[in-house]
Amino acid sequence: MTDQLITPENLSKELLKSVLDAAFIETSFDSDGDLKVREGVNCFVFPNDERKDRVRLLALFRFKPEASELLRLQAVNRINAEYIIVRAVVGKNDTLQFTWDIPIAGGITKKAFALAVKRFCSIPHASIADCANDVVA
Repeated sequence: MTDQLITPENLSKELLKSVLDAAFIETSFDSDGDLKVREGVNCFVFPNDERKDRVRLLALFRFKPEASELLRLQAVNRINAEYIIVRAVVGKNDTLQFTWDIPIAGGITKKAFALAVKRFCSIPHASIADCANDVVA
């Protein structure tokens, strides 16, 4: 049973890549060695290297240059109010950032992890269409 779990003890980018590859989710490592997923959206998968208690998913989008800071913040607030799984923030360099931390303390099944990644990747485009289409490029 433990070989079916992702735990703090076996957490690595290579394990996460193999789990996602087995679930037919397109993955690759970028030039910095970060794990990327392509599942309707480009997403980064970052295991917490220090505490090894979670995996962070991150998707980035660009705001339109003409979108004011107020409009950006209002869009992020709408997303956060409507889509409770993800966290949306106004990031550096005119980016809209979506994140979700998947806890793995105690273990998570490989299937549950792959399904969580698929679920996360389904949210950004829908939430932008619903809440931020006027401010995202």
